[in-house]
Amino acid sequence: MIVEDILYGSFEVEDVLAALILSEEIQRLKDVHMAGPAFLINPAWNETRYEHSIGVMLLIRKLGGTVAEQIAGLLHDVSHTAFSHVIDLALSNKADNYHEQIKTALIERSTIPGLLNQYGFDHRQILFDDDQWGLLEQQAPLLCCDRIDYTLREVHRYFSVPLKEIQEFLGSITIIEGQIVLDSVDWATWFIDQYQKVVIDFFYDPRNICSYEWMAKAIQLGLENKEITWDDLLMTDAAFLKKLKSSNSLQIRQLLDKMNHSLKFSVCSSEDNYDIYQKKKIRFVDPLVKITNQVVSTSSISRVAQTKIEKMLEDSEKGIFLKLS
Repeated sequence: MIVEDILYGSFEVEDVLAALILSEEIQRLKDVHMAGPAFLINPAWNETRYEHSIGVMLLIRKLGGTVAEQIAGLLHDVSHTAFSHVIDLALSNKADNYHEQIKTALIERSTIPGLLNQYGFDHRQILFDDDQWGLLEQQAPLLCCDRIDYTLREVHRYFSVPLKEIQEFLGSITIIEGQIVLDSVDWATWFIDQYQKVVIDFFYDPRNICSYEWMAKAIQLGLENKEITWDDLLMTDAAFLKKLKSSNSLQIRQLLDKMNHSLKFSVCSSEDNYDIYQKKKIRFVDPLVKITNQVVSTSSISRVAQTKIEKMLEDSEKGIFLKLS
């Protein structure tokens, strides 16, 4: 199978990867949106978990990762529920990790173990401990393929960052003792700026915030009145939305209808009479860079980078207060 991606190019992948890509579990992700319900307000916010999963797999490949790590990358988001992280808001789960909590159970009852076994891979060894894969996952603030891919993908699509710039950034990456390291402070600072666009400017866009608020409340109500089940959350976005729209609950239908109208709002403070307050999971990056023969964090040698990181953390800690008109 030839797999093509706008960021990384074209690759011929092994049969095991091809079989997984064609599986119903990965194909479902074509209709699970990264931005959750926000695409219902702004259809341009249409990146999917499928695109991201393929991207993570290919970036791992591009950086020299094994087939096993590429498998882990392709499947790392397979357990995301409809509308992605909106379930975490519905459950007041500040760790944003509901999909990780259900991952083992979902995989065990899926077609994935059998597919991997056909090609000589043990799903338990590959899929139940992403921390073993240093390219796929790293604790913040380090870079990893997961963090890099969604950042580059979203700034290209939503903030018009040129592909040429992104390709030059990718060329600045080296792998040193299993860690992703950049070759200059300039590229590290550039990535900090891109990450800020995603986790502050995009995640805290009021349209994003409102769509999450309304969908989370609709899910809460649906679960409470038993019109939706936990298994329904593993539908595609379109199928799940259709089920919600058929609800007998006027309140659920009114919440969904809000996303069909233009949004009028003002950003306010905690001292004002606000309607919505949200604080997302704290996210920041401080890339490793190679300077002469040393690998150091960017903030340890750049006051500019340190200031940018501090501002990102300050904005994340504050959250957002909205007054709706």
